[in-house]
Amino acid sequence: MTHLKSCSAITFNFMSDETDTKTEALKTPKMRKKFFNPNIKAPQQLHRQPRGYLKTSASLVGKDTSQQKSLFDIPHFDTAIKPYKETFTKMTAITGNLLLALWQANKDDKNTYKITNLSEIAGVLGTTTQELKLYLIYLGGYQRPITKLEIIKEAGKKDKRILSIYSDKISHIEFNTRLKDNEKEEDFNDDARIGTGYLSFIKDRDIESVDIMPSKSIQEELEGQGLGNVLVDDSFVAFSLGLSDLAYKLFCFSGSNKPTFKIGFSKLIDKKYLSLNSQVYGTFNKAGIRTKKGAGKVRILQTIKDALTELKDKGHLAKWQHDEQTDFFNWTYTDVVIKHKELLKKGHTKALNPPEQTKETDQTGQDETG
Repeated sequence: MTHLKSCSAITFNFMSDETDTKTEALKTPKMRKKFFNPNIKAPQQLHRQPRGYLKTSASLVGKDTSQQKSLFDIPHFDTAIKPYKETFTKMTAITGNLLLALWQANKDDKNTYKITNLSEIAGVLGTTTQELKLYLIYLGGYQRPITKLEIIKEAGKKDKRILSIYSDKISHIEFNTRLKDNEKEEDFNDDARIGTGYLSFIKDRDIESVDIMPSKSIQEELEGQGLGNVLVDDSFVAFSLGLSDLAYKLFCFSGSNKPTFKIGFSKLIDKKYLSLNSQVYGTFNKAGIRTKKGAGKVRILQTIKDALTELKDKGHLAKWQHDEQTDFFNWTYTDVVIKHKELLKKGHTKALNPPEQTKETDQTGQDETG
């Protein structure tokens, strides 16, 4: 029996195996019921969500209006063409949240989580296996720029500040597909299977399994480095699925910061936060000429207020308000889903069963920003 291994980095590896892969022989994944139903009154179990991924989701979730045909188009040396994807859908982001939870519960000694039943996960997300494959492809193909500052101290000399810049994926996604009787490895050694062709190829194949490994930077956050992580209830995914797009963005953004938070409208819509500038003011070309009209501040401001009301009605926010004079928002969230350490210290949540932690990695970095 021959299997085709395909990675979202647009490389193909081939592996021959004389024995059939028995699904029942693989590790049964922990699919805790509360991942998918926020109303289950089961003993609380928690997992971690990396703050960097929450901030990325808050900024990037939206409708793709770019002219690029595919996530995998080869970047050209043209300032008008951006090498990074600027948006992905809410369902793609939530799929990432789910995979991070499942990876923490099921990773093997190689730090890999193997999906052997796409239908099960697709059913939980309320989608089809074909759509789920596309979410996985986009998660595996998206690259984000990462910066790290290192300060080198030398006796009697001025400190050196070294800024390291590199690109990192959200996750390594590897598709393992079973070859048909009339197919050979040589049939797939073809550069044509990239871009939109790659999307169609994976979408239409029978997938034997999918190997998942979060990026190095996300793993570091889950270990307490960098921006760190937040403990969340297992209902995080189910709760997210019931939110509108903007409410989900605000849910992720608020959860990546302290429970009580204050921010001005102009900063909130900035690219680093909710990335709503183009919706307010429109889009402009390099010459500064507006090419697409925005909805205007009044309309977007009301949309944000509606999303905050939605989060309050559904239990995430205890309260929120907008000061018309200063144009500042402030809110306080509850411990219903996000188990921030400030809420745990105050005793808001009494019977917790958090994942095993060491003193060094206990939610380190939650409060470095915000």
